[in-house]
Amino acid sequence: MSGQKSKLTVACAAIAALTLLACVACQPKAQSGQVTVTMTGAGGGAYTPANLTVVVGTLVIFLNQDSQPHSATAPGAFDSGVIAPNGGRWVWVASVAGTFPFYSSIQPTMAGQITVVPVTPTGP
Repeated sequence: MSGQKSKLTVACAAIAALTLLACVACQPKAQSGQVTVTMTGAGGGAYTPANLTVVVGTLVIFLNQDSQPHSATAPGAFDSGVIAPNGGRWVWVASVAGTFPFYSSIQPTMAGQITVVPVTPTGP
């Protein structure tokens, strides 16, 4: 009977580990270092990616690839001012964890969201 309990315990532990691994794998991956958000005139104006998750300390580069000026404004968090067309850029350092909806003050239908998560320790 003891051998059957051991096998059952091992099987349950394996199932729990696989379930945990599947849950972790489904979470959106937070980007770090630097990430570029491109502004285009597609569909009346768009940020690509429009929604992203980064870790604290990430440089977020807003790059205007449109022929028209745009901005990136998250009230209370950041405001790029006018970003020149055809390659103009502006950089924001994601220094505080939180969720930051942003839009273009020039074209308010352009919108996105940056979620900043804390750095998680790795290793021993």
